[in-house]
Amino acid sequence: MLEFKFQDYILLEVESNGRAQYDNYFSNEYTRVEAANEKSGTPRCVVRLEIVKDFPELPSNAIIRSEDFKNLFNYEFAIVGLDDDKTTIYFKSHPISNLYVTAIGVFIQAQVLEPILYYTFLQKNVLFMHCAGVSKNGLAYLFPAHGGTGKTTTCLALMGKGFDFMGDDLLLVDVDQKQVFPYPRPLHLFTYNVKNLHGARLPVSLVSKIYFKNIIRLILEKILKTDFLISTRAHADHLFSDFSLSKSARLNSLTFLKKEGESKEISIQKNDDITEHARNIIESADLNESLYRFISKNEVLSTLKDKEIKLASSMLLSSNSFRYLNVRKIDLDEIEKHIGAHNES
Repeated sequence: MLEFKFQDYILLEVESNGRAQYDNYFSNEYTRVEAANEKSGTPRCVVRLEIVKDFPELPSNAIIRSEDFKNLFNYEFAIVGLDDDKTTIYFKSHPISNLYVTAIGVFIQAQVLEPILYYTFLQKNVLFMHCAGVSKNGLAYLFPAHGGTGKTTTCLALMGKGFDFMGDDLLLVDVDQKQVFPYPRPLHLFTYNVKNLHGARLPVSLVSKIYFKNIIRLILEKILKTDFLISTRAHADHLFSDFSLSKSARLNSLTFLKKEGESKEISIQKNDDITEHARNIIESADLNESLYRFISKNEVLSTLKDKEIKLASSMLLSSNSFRYLNVRKIDLDEIEKHIGAHNES
């Protein structure tokens, strides 16, 4: 069984029951997250993912789902103890795992496991944020955004300016402590990243894989008439010779990346109504949309959404600056001044 500790918040257990392809996938995803752990306590909450052939006998309150993925595969899973200190996910192994386990691993993470982690973190006033982040001099600069808006590009451009890497897709933000913890998962690379990875060493084999997967994506979209995102995973420390992983850092600034419109800085005062900005951050989260479908009671869902907005608002009030930034309209060589970092000592 694999174990990954997320600071002192959650212990993730992965039991593949001898299916090495799943062990390899989740080790690649979470080993560096485990290595970045700074706290020494024992997490009170456990989230367990077990890959099974058939479901065991399940309690009456188990959440049992059968879901189609992009009209390609059908996946079956059950969730037990969502509101307990130990939540267990039983996921039925799929035959495709013997050929391409990533097709299943991505679904498990994005649609089941990490939404459950998101929910569990939320109970501890920790936002499992969909954002990129870097740090410098102990200060964290976060970039929440919808997918495909420039998180990876922005993060890596700042790394070229001497900032330390925290993560390009997900980060842990302890709102009460105003502390951000790194979450160094593999980078998710697409064709547009090939030209924008400033200072990176991209082997020919990796570039070829990125373009090959893009061709597969175009074929699948044409056949199935639905959008696909097929990334190529690579670790930042393999691509950058001067890579530096950040330690936890104090929340400093939030820059919401957007695809259209003009950039602007928002002045936030203590008594301002910042619900709109908080909602923009929460609605870009991705994981919560997957989580909502597990919540059957409207009053529970309403309470959950209220807490998301409350935590995002508190985070905004704790930051030193907040702005909206259209990365497509700026010179990445001047990225520091667009996030206020050039004013920091």
